Amino acid sequence: MQPTALLHRRLTRGSTRPWAADLRGLILPIAVIFVASWQVTARSEDPNGVALEGMLGVVKGTGGDLSQYRVLSYYLAYWLEQALGRSSPPFVELRFVQCALIFSLGYAYYVRLGLSRRTALLGVGLLAGLVSLSLGAIGPSSFSLDRFTDTVFYLLAALLVLAGHDRWIVPLMVLAVANRETSVFIPTLVLAWHGPLKRLLADRRLGSPLGIALLAWLVGAVVYLGIHAYYGPRPRIEESYYGPAMLLRSLGMPAQVAFFFAAINLLPAAALLSLSRADPYLRRLFWLMVPLWFAICIWAARLGEGILYLPPMTIVIVPLALQGLERRLGAPALRPQA
Repeated sequence: MQPTALLHRRLTRGSTRPWAADLRGLILPIAVIFVASWQVTARSEDPNGVALEGMLGVVKGTGGDLSQYRVLSYYLAYWLEQALGRSSPPFVELRFVQCALIFSLGYAYYVRLGLSRRTALLGVGLLAGLVSLSLGAIGPSSFSLDRFTDTVFYLLAALLVLAGHDRWIVPLMVLAVANRETSVFIPTLVLAWHGPLKRLLADRRLGSPLGIALLAWLVGAVVYLGIHAYYGPRPRIEESYYGPAMLLRSLGMPAQVAFFFAAINLLPAAALLSLSRADPYLRRLFWLMVPLWFAICIWAARLGEGILYLPPMTIVIVPLALQGLERRLGAPALRPQA
């Protein structure tokens, strides 16, 4: 090799290889996220026009309780339709963007929790599979535009908390509650990260974690009540069932139990088995969110609507199960802030 060529190779070696390594490291995650988003989008069929009917009901102010008060996602679809000059909302494109955000943010969240990149990609695959089982022509879940956006907000909140930007949770709650009332659990992310309860109660600083969580709940309540006051009371579109009546009704509907277990699989059991040696953050978040979320959904919704469980599955249950898989490898745990 010529001396000048050898010198050029030595000078450029350190500057090109890191870039090449970073690029190679991104190719697989991008490919997996793209394929997962494409597959879920392909299964997000809406043969009965439920998404369009829901959007028109919200925009015209004729939606029923609780649909009328979940305004953000449907107004976003309406505004995009108007801005693009289309005759119908871009639901397919919106679903792909929602999936790309969920899988990208989920991957970043799992890596931030200390999981390996390969395990994080496995988590993306798990989420895509679980979602796909609840959608499509035979799936019991509707197009669920607001439920997917709800998961996006949970992932954004989780990454903000893990990065030490707790205060951004307060303004985030404005959008999250305008999208769906199930965002009420978002402040528990702050409590789980900075817990336990004794430490939270002892911290009386201005802007303490407990204070931020309480302020976030207050802001969420103002937005929630404001939207309800603006639209006023709305009758439910379908007959109301709650509690034992809802459970018995679900059990009496074909395939509801099968779709419920398809949506959650054995992952909650795997998460429970991982709790004893799990990261304190995930352990606390599990008890703050999962039991009550499942109880509310089983009490007030059809059993087979698996997309209802997407936020806790994404934020808590999947990472707990994946953490259990890595336990034998001795991977270092991510510790909450002191």
